Amino acid sequence: MIKTRSYPRARWNNVALTTVVTCSVAGATASVLAFTSPPAPPAAPQAPVLAPFTAAGPDTFTGPAAIRNLPPNTLSIPGVDLKVGLVDQGRDGSGYLVVPDASKAARYRGSAAVCAAKGSTLLAGHVNFPDGSLAPMASLVLVTKGMPLYVSDNAGATCRYKIIGLESLGKTSLPADTFATEGPHLLRVVTCDLASPFVTIAGHAQFANNTVATAIPWP
Repeated sequence: MIKTRSYPRARWNNVALTTVVTCSVAGATASVLAFTSPPAPPAAPQAPVLAPFTAAGPDTFTGPAAIRNLPPNTLSIPGVDLKVGLVDQGRDGSGYLVVPDASKAARYRGSAAVCAAKGSTLLAGHVNFPDGSLAPMASLVLVTKGMPLYVSDNAGATCRYKIIGLESLGKTSLPADTFATEGPHLLRVVTCDLASPFVTIAGHAQFANNTVATAIPWP
């Protein structure tokens, strides 16, 4: 089943890409995304360094964008050969968002549902495996402005999004609307930024920053 939605363009223009917040680790509305069970530093070769872009710039993607059928619970960005299964996850006892094995990515409870009409959907996964080899999410750094992104829900309904932003943010500086349940619908895909320092955050050795891609519904 393919599911698409039409969204007024005026709503798209209200997506905020630069507002960030810093708050406590275990807060109920924490915007911290420190990855639990972090992988080791990457083995060579590393993924390319992130080239940021925002919604204000022109689209640079010129490839095909046809709607695709996906298995249930799947994230796919064909333009960078990213395809990964999704599992529902929540927070651990300390309030951190839990990240699954690097072969999969998380769809976070508490954020908006996939294909929702409003609010923000959050997907996240490790950038590499424990041996340092790159995981499927490592190719997120390669996305370009206007590239199509596809995601399916539990029933296999697939929605298409357009990527409008890419940035590197500190683990405590996710955009303020990341867990919004109201307002324009958008989707954020997050993994670690391989180009950031490998540091200790709340007792876990991990990369200091996250790579964050923002996408909006694409009819």
